[in-house]
Amino acid sequence: MKNKIGFKYSKKLFSNTLTYNVSITLNLAITVFCIILITLYIIGNYQNFQDENQQWLLTLLSYAAIFNSLFSIVLAVETAIKIFTEKQKIKNLINLIGLIASAVFCIFCTGTSNIISYISGGIK
Repeated sequence: MKNKIGFKYSKKLFSNTLTYNVSITLNLAITVFCIILITLYIIGNYQNFQDENQQWLLTLLSYAAIFNSLFSIVLAVETAIKIFTEKQKIKNLINLIGLIASAVFCIFCTGTSNIISYISGGIK
């Protein structure tokens, strides 16, 4: 179907909106941030960081991981819906696997950081 000027209207094969792409990128960035916090905590144990700094790293890791796990679950639900409604199933399936892995990793980080924080508090 042509318009008066002669250009064809293009029909999109998939509809990855800007917000979906930004959300996936933000999820990846927060997951990398959690990995960096874990690395800093491990390095801090060998470099003798102060206890307050180590506790701050654990608290920051816990909050970032909680946010990212909830964010990953919401995006995973949206991606699961996209698998059934859009034609690009492989790309959405890969996104879904990555989001589920990110959610599981962040739930593990939350639990581990809270356990370490509790143990490092000592007996009171």
